[in-house]
Amino acid sequence: MCRDSILAAPLVLDLALFLDLAHRAGQSGVQEWLSFYWKAPQAKGGVKPEHDIFIQQTKLKNTLREWMGEPAVTHSEAG
Repeated sequence: MCRDSILAAPLVLDLALFLDLAHRAGQSGVQEWLSFYWKAPQAKGGVKPEHDIFIQQTKLKNTLREWMGEPAVTHSEAG
């Protein structure tokens, strides 16, 4: 097995689990909150994709927080 495949396995598992969670939460289509994992993130209908990794990470965390019933973390609170 290729070393790159071994390194990618945990990322693929994370994505599979997050996509299952999104499906259970009633989400479908482009999952912008997962852009943290992609070099070229996708965005919904005409929205400019976000390339700032720190903003992507905040979106990921805030989506998970929302589903847990927790308040979102803003940039001013993140530091």
